[in-house]
Amino acid sequence: MEKYIYKILKAGGLAFVFVLLFSSCEKWIDSSINIDPDSPADVPMKLMLPAIEQSLGYNLTGNNLVRTTNIWMQQFDGVSRQSFTEARYQLLPADVNNLWGSLYTEIFMNSKVLLNKAEKTVGRESPYNAGVARVITATTLGIATDVFGDMPFSKAFRGNENILNPAFDTQQKLYDTLIVILDAAIANFDNPTNLVAVGGDVIYSGSVAKWKKAAYSIKARHTLQLSGKNGNAAYTDALAAAANGFASNADDFIVPWNADNHNPIFQFMEQRTDIRMAAPFVNMMKANNDPRLAFYVAKDGAGNYTGSVVGSQNEDASKPGNYIAGATTPSVIMSYAELKFIQAEAYFKLGQTANAQAAFEAAVAASVLKVTGNANTAWLTANIIGVPVTHELIMTQKYIATFGTNQPYADYRRTGYPAIALPPGAVLTAMPTRFPYGQSEITYNGANVPSVTISDNLWWDN
Repeated sequence: MEKYIYKILKAGGLAFVFVLLFSSCEKWIDSSINIDPDSPADVPMKLMLPAIEQSLGYNLTGNNLVRTTNIWMQQFDGVSRQSFTEARYQLLPADVNNLWGSLYTEIFMNSKVLLNKAEKTVGRESPYNAGVARVITATTLGIATDVFGDMPFSKAFRGNENILNPAFDTQQKLYDTLIVILDAAIANFDNPTNLVAVGGDVIYSGSVAKWKKAAYSIKARHTLQLSGKNGNAAYTDALAAAANGFASNADDFIVPWNADNHNPIFQFMEQRTDIRMAAPFVNMMKANNDPRLAFYVAKDGAGNYTGSVVGSQNEDASKPGNYIAGATTPSVIMSYAELKFIQAEAYFKLGQTANAQAAFEAAVAASVLKVTGNANTAWLTANIIGVPVTHELIMTQKYIATFGTNQPYADYRRTGYPAIALPPGAVLTAMPTRFPYGQSEITYNGANVPSVTISDNLWWDN
């Protein structure tokens, strides 16, 4: 081709060469060459949802958040590196930066995109997908505000309006918002007109009925959390929501993992292994011959179930067991057992002792069956059935049953149960009552970030 271009140039046809070259390029250059096939501009809802769900499981109850709160609740013990400093109540903005960023970029933002697609795609409207997006958003918001307090939300995700430094909503407003979101989700699931089924759903396989139960159950969790603010109204609200929530262990709100995508605590123990089971938690179960012990706690090198004495840095103590850290063990967002404990506490606080007793016994039975795969009737009869219910008993058994979630930490700040001893070498005089904000938020939105310490109480805790 060079000789032909040369002749044209010799003839003074430079302008023609440009015409020739550019017209030729249009024919052989693919017009989609600048489109990244790995980052399509329009992702179907059924492909978006599983990624959002797995981020929910990983960041909220799989690893980042729950590991720290379970260390503080002395279910895990940090025996080295960052986990050891966290066990001594040291937590810095840099320590939570990945968590903070993931909440917004992986869950909130993507759930908003999913919601918009479900509601605004003409001819493809899907209230069911919108409802799922709302349940995930409310669940994330509830867990996140229970550790961070005030957060950007109503003004977040609005970069198209040039809001790049969003103001923080108060926790009171966030709680009001998450209840509104859950009620909207429930209305979505009741909508008889739906054009696109819930696809790609790794949590409930597209079951709208189960997503609706999850919405009510999450609502029960957070209405109860306001007991210090709303008194008896919190208990009656929680019971009203729970009546429409999970009906059995089969309804549990869990994120599954598989051989190609391992449980996050399993991954953590493979890669960093700086936590062990804590002695207070292990000894509590051993004292009661609790059948869940062998599932929560792995045997140590000597074949025993041992806990690390907090502060001892005992790396020979038992590691987390398969129920918590198995390669394919699901991450629990909320369980039927937790819902029954919510009912037990609410009934007890309202003076309905018989109902509280029945709900308490059902809660423990559900947990034992879920964890062990066996009803363990003899153990329940000897240790649970007929034992007069108290607030401390309810919360102590809930603490055991909700291991691997953030509820023990949420409940402890609200009720003070069970008693947690100050760890040796603690840099504070009491357990932290909140997380710091992520370093990225402080760096890029510092003018709006509230000035807090990890010893400041949250709004519902005042």
